[in-house]
Amino acid sequence: MRVKSLLGALSMALLVACTTSSFNAAGPVADSDYIRRDINYLASAELEGRDTGSEGYLKAAQYVAGQFAKIGLIPAGNQGYFQEVPFRSASWNGDEPTLVLQGRGDKIDMRFGEDFLASPSALSEHSQIKAQLVFVGYGIEAPGYGIDDYASLDVKGKIVVMLAGRPKSLPSEVGAHYSSPSTKRQVAAKHGAVGSIRLYTPEREKRRPFDYYAEHRFDDTFDWVKNNDMPGRAIPGMYPGVMLSIAAGSKLFNGAERSLENIFADIEQGKTPKGFPLDYRARLTSSSKHKRVVSPNVVAVLPGSDPLLKDEYVVFSAHLDHIGKKESGEVFYGAQDNAAGIAVMLETARLFVESGQNPRRSLLFVAVTAEEKGLLGSDYFAEYPTVPLQSIVANINLDMPMLLYPFRDIIAFGAEHSSLGQVVEQAAHRSGLKLSPDPMPEEVIFVRSDHYNFVRRGVPSIYLITGREAKDPKVDGTAAQMSFFRERYHKSGDVADKQINYEAAKQFTEVNYLVARQVADADSQPYWYEGDFFGDLFSRR
Repeated sequence: MRVKSLLGALSMALLVACTTSSFNAAGPVADSDYIRRDINYLASAELEGRDTGSEGYLKAAQYVAGQFAKIGLIPAGNQGYFQEVPFRSASWNGDEPTLVLQGRGDKIDMRFGEDFLASPSALSEHSQIKAQLVFVGYGIEAPGYGIDDYASLDVKGKIVVMLAGRPKSLPSEVGAHYSSPSTKRQVAAKHGAVGSIRLYTPEREKRRPFDYYAEHRFDDTFDWVKNNDMPGRAIPGMYPGVMLSIAAGSKLFNGAERSLENIFADIEQGKTPKGFPLDYRARLTSSSKHKRVVSPNVVAVLPGSDPLLKDEYVVFSAHLDHIGKKESGEVFYGAQDNAAGIAVMLETARLFVESGQNPRRSLLFVAVTAEEKGLLGSDYFAEYPTVPLQSIVANINLDMPMLLYPFRDIIAFGAEHSSLGQVVEQAAHRSGLKLSPDPMPEEVIFVRSDHYNFVRRGVPSIYLITGREAKDPKVDGTAAQMSFFRERYHKSGDVADKQINYEAAKQFTEVNYLVARQVADADSQPYWYEGDFFGDLFSRR
């Protein structure tokens, strides 16, 4: 492999070529001018929002590769700095999908966009299924928490009907894992089901109405493609999932032992719903057309200096893509999300090179594609890493760092799961900062960014953002962050203007450097805490 052949030869050359940057008491000093330059370009009109596979994204990828080269990092993709990621885009092929219920003497035709929602299949261009329905409660199997919604139910060859969401008894992050549609469908397939229908609930309707998703019913499906030409997220033998509105879902329970309204009432009283067979068979059809899209991850390495540890890697990840340009011409520039994260990663890499002292372990810098499509580029990299997966000892993720004001604290999603939390706390202290707890646990951020694909492969991971305590007591950090989410997040207003605070960018880069330096130079690898749910579930031991 080219990377390994270059590591030994170029490691010393890099050290000799490095120049020494200015230092403060805690470590090297970041240069906000570099960060400003990178954000201004990556969030420029020229790149048109960096949509996955677009011309603008490819320009952004070339730019990042060029910066890696200028900094002095070694190419670590499978084509120089690039790891080409194959994707499959699926769109409706002229005909809307159909869902028909056949019961004892009655037939119910469901209306696409009003009663049910579905997405084009990336697995097959023509799909059809007809099978009996079985209600399986939430469709969760969590033995460590005493939940088995499939107990005493026969779902082999059938379509399972499940409630969206999870029981309130499950902790938020654990519940987020078990309640994700992909996890539920994997469990259903394990029990022999051939399809799944999710039911909207009153709780879900309050958070985001069914009609919101109905507006996106003609959106394409996007998935990465395995070496065997199978979509990465597809489950062979399972029909693509379908979601029903509350009103439509209640019809599935006609003549059943319990109505959907009764089930919702029980949930309100804290009771766990139990599964049972339904009287209906469902027939589903869909037709989609496929298109191949290629979009690269950009990967570079700074070789480690320790003969025994240089073959271990600490991975920095940050997503390079954003939403792109709409048909109306509206551009979603993605300055905070995530030009800022890429810029911080580049400046962190520069600090390591200019320190004149390579870390003991190697640092792998990965700008990933297709995060906005569902964390797809990082999933592909974690499945097909350009270094051995077992050699990756930690992941530090940079995603929308919220560079809004100079800050007194940082937040590390995942700090409570592994020893990386202790590292972040120590690095924060050295920077004159403190580590604050997750201010929005209900959002379960730990499972919602690129680091989670490394977690799923057993890698201890952390996701850092700035905290909500501003240096200036006149600035309400919480209000500033909430204002960004409300007014700019995933909107065309996320631009490289005065909303980006470059003193904060400098602070944030320096604390990321200290975190990575400590992880890369430590005698021991980071580790999951004893008994941690994610560590036990995805353990590589």
